[in-house]
Amino acid sequence: MENRISFLVPVIAFVVTCVPLVASSSRLPELLDSHPCFVAIERRLELWGATDEILKGPGGPLGGDVYRIATKKIGVWVTLHLARSETTVSLFLTDAEGSTRLDFGAACSPAPMRTLAARPSSSERSFTDADLHALLDSSEPLVVFLWSPHLPLSADGYREIEAATTALDLTLAAVVDPSANPSYVAAVGDDVGIPESARHPLTSVELLFRDLAVHAPTILIFANGKASAPLPGYRNSAAYREHIGKFLESSRR
Repeated sequence: MENRISFLVPVIAFVVTCVPLVASSSRLPELLDSHPCFVAIERRLELWGATDEILKGPGGPLGGDVYRIATKKIGVWVTLHLARSETTVSLFLTDAEGSTRLDFGAACSPAPMRTLAARPSSSERSFTDADLHALLDSSEPLVVFLWSPHLPLSADGYREIEAATTALDLTLAAVVDPSANPSYVAAVGDDVGIPESARHPLTSVELLFRDLAVHAPTILIFANGKASAPLPGYRNSAAYREHIGKFLESSRR
């Protein structure tokens, strides 16, 4: 399954990191209003359906600031890279099919560069944006849990999150770290008692951009049209119930 998400690495390697993103304290217009291509950038963001949900991440390998911007469509995200010199702004539109890049520097009408996603190397079932969309349509609130057979506590955490969501009468979707060895997933799943439905590797762009794969285990919660920040690390069922309950309460405001 490594090939399935490999396109994220060369296209936006500075975005897919092991550091959780945080909500941006600055609005993009304030960051870009002095750029000569501000109007063109703002128009492109509007055309791509960018929303006000902006997450700021660590700087890219070439320096500068990186922002992830949710769009109105599940599984489609915009990435903005503001170079350290502040003379070049790069926009990326990423979905399950690949990524489109625009570099705003000397030219305010840059030619798009399209990189297609690698096709899966096997017919193995994965957890996609379509799966997430279907669950959100029918089962919100939703808790998504990522585990890895290579980190024993994350496998043990499945029982804890299952107990927590059962007690709260919530839908649980469990997925596997996409870099995990499929044979080992099966072996550990059988040993721990994780059902087949919770062994599909994660390929959802939406969940990857929301940092579900930052660690194993990690959970995300969706409720009332809102998504929680990722919660990495093992918890017992009581701690999961408390965390989920607090988010559900805040999501109603």
